[in-house]
Amino acid sequence: MRAGVVLVLCVACNKPRVDTAKETQALLETDRAWATQASAGKNVDSVLAYWSEDARVVMPGQATLQGQSAIRAMVTSGFATPGFHVSWSPETAVVSQSGDLGYVIGTNEFIVPDSTGKTSKLIGRYLTVWRKEPDGRWRCVLDYSTPSPAEVVAKK
Repeated sequence: MRAGVVLVLCVACNKPRVDTAKETQALLETDRAWATQASAGKNVDSVLAYWSEDARVVMPGQATLQGQSAIRAMVTSGFATPGFHVSWSPETAVVSQSGDLGYVIGTNEFIVPDSTGKTSKLIGRYLTVWRKEPDGRWRCVLDYSTPSPAEVVAKK
């Protein structure tokens, strides 16, 4: 019995430690690279590659999108809309001690046209939840966006 406990403790102690600071930087770099791809507004597949197969996207006043096909339709539609533009900038990220989950918080900006083609700027905040996939890449599993309060928008 005692030897079994020692063996379990030894195995637990030999578990590789995750460098959370390094993983946090990798997650921030991934989010920034994704923002660059999305802001370019050209390659749907490049943008879609940052979401997991089971990802969900939650936006104000919209039904929750779930899965790659629903998200692909959203990205394709946005890129095809004259005057549409999206950009974002991460502010902070946190990675779990296990190194397989993390989140990013930041600001975003959408430029959206109305039916006449006149554009409006929507400034907001976002929270993305990320999972480290078996291939070693960080992929977004939940993408949540909300408008900034009016007083924040007025200052910009």
